[in-house]
Amino acid sequence: MQPQLDLLFEPATLPVIPASIGQAEVRSVSTKQILTPATGFMSAFDYTLNPYGGCTFGCSYCYAAFFAGSTERRERWGYWVDVKQNAVEQIRRSRGTYGKKIYMSSVTDPYQPIERELELTRGMLEVLAEPERQPRLVVQTRSPLVVRDADLLSRLAHVRVNMTITTDDEAVRKRFEPLCPSNERRIEALREMKGAGVRIGVCVTPMLPLRDPVTFARRLADLQADVYVAQPFKPSRGPFAASTRQIATDILQEFGWTESSYRRAFAELRRHLPHLHEGQEGFMPE
Repeated sequence: MQPQLDLLFEPATLPVIPASIGQAEVRSVSTKQILTPATGFMSAFDYTLNPYGGCTFGCSYCYAAFFAGSTERRERWGYWVDVKQNAVEQIRRSRGTYGKKIYMSSVTDPYQPIERELELTRGMLEVLAEPERQPRLVVQTRSPLVVRDADLLSRLAHVRVNMTITTDDEAVRKRFEPLCPSNERRIEALREMKGAGVRIGVCVTPMLPLRDPVTFARRLADLQADVYVAQPFKPSRGPFAASTRQIATDILQEFGWTESSYRRAFAELRRHLPHLHEGQEGFMPE
């Protein structure tokens, strides 16, 4: 008699999942497939990997709100998060990860606040760091919490941590992304990851209003990142395509930041970062 497949895998145990975190509702869900074939903007990768649904960082400009599944959830973006409670078990079931190009994450932040308590992302990294499973992994975050997992990330032969740093002005950051860690903490996190031997990327995406593009570019250059990329807001392409949320576009107008402003700032950054990429070309596999 063949053993049931479910019994071949020992389910990972998570701490008790809270009903809320801050003002955000938390929901526990199961997923049938944790690795999603990459398409569109992420088409250079084989898979995207999202430990959570939703994101309590709730950045005003986040295009990922488009994928929330309902109008009500799109409007409440930042005030809910789905915990994929069987994610570690599912990644362990995925036997074909070795050498595959995986982007974590495309529609959530794997190091959003609830990760500190649940360690769901860390659990998946523990599996992916096993010698026979190692993918070519890119981790996308805006959280210094990623430093916690430097021990696991440094075991991967092909990995890069991309940190989103959208502006040099804390007043601007607080206006667009008030629930996110400061730029200074993100920069320090990149230094720590670099010191741990992990390749790093800096993503000025989307570029928010800059106070001093030249000084900003020099600070970024000092990090000696392996990849630099910038891009403007995603333009609206109608109701059936992901784009920047209207609330962020309105804030941008308050600052008088235009396409011309972006182009001038981008040119200054490229003077000091000659290998600065723009848009999709900068989100390359590791």
